[in-house]
Amino acid sequence: MPLPPIDNAVLLQRRNAYAYPTVAIQGTPPHWLEVNLPSTIALDTYINQNLHSANDEDVILGYISALFWGHASSADGRNIRPRAHGKIRLAYQGQDRVNRGQQQRIRGIQDISEVTAVTHIRTAIQHIQNDNYTLAISELNQLPQLQIAFSSKLCTFIAPEKCGVMDSRIAKIFPELGFTLRSGYVANSNQNRERYTEYCLSLQDRADELNNDPAHGRWTDRDGIQRPWRAADVERALYV
Repeated sequence: MPLPPIDNAVLLQRRNAYAYPTVAIQGTPPHWLEVNLPSTIALDTYINQNLHSANDEDVILGYISALFWGHASSADGRNIRPRAHGKIRLAYQGQDRVNRGQQQRIRGIQDISEVTAVTHIRTAIQHIQNDNYTLAISELNQLPQLQIAFSSKLCTFIAPEKCGVMDSRIAKIFPELGFTLRSGYVANSNQNRERYTEYCLSLQDRADELNNDPAHGRWTDRDGIQRPWRAADVERALYV
């Protein structure tokens, strides 16, 4: 899957302009608090370290933080953090509801158990280490409140040097990537899961190309520090 033919200078400009909030969650359920990180690298490091922790509670915190981050801002930049707090409570606690007269249960972590949730995440980490991003997406899809786009967000925090977000905004702006949409969102389909592996490999290739470009091999984070390119940085340049 070739990425859009965007000049390196344009990608650098777009990455430097990336403005999505760098927010996460700290504390223990249900008494979570927002934490604002000073840079995108600080955000990535915070969530990544939690997801890779040997402590199950930390891994759950990484998952909840990624979910909160993904819901904290709308595509047009509006702050929708109250909704994000509702989403993480739902993901953790679950909820009973009535749909067309039938009682239903929306599963949360407490329904499937923290051990099961952590096992899914650690299995996905192993798949990513083996460069099987399709299986990683499929594994993470089994977690509460994670469809394919949010599973790709978790993949990106697990390994920002390898993965990027498969976002509906990117899918709409760059239809040549071949991601299919359903009701405006990336469809939770086998085709998109297969394409995710191609997408990640293409992001890695473009990051390597940028890092070997003397004029555009470093982008500037919000703390003023210049950083080398990773797959996640190429994706964020596409997102702007």
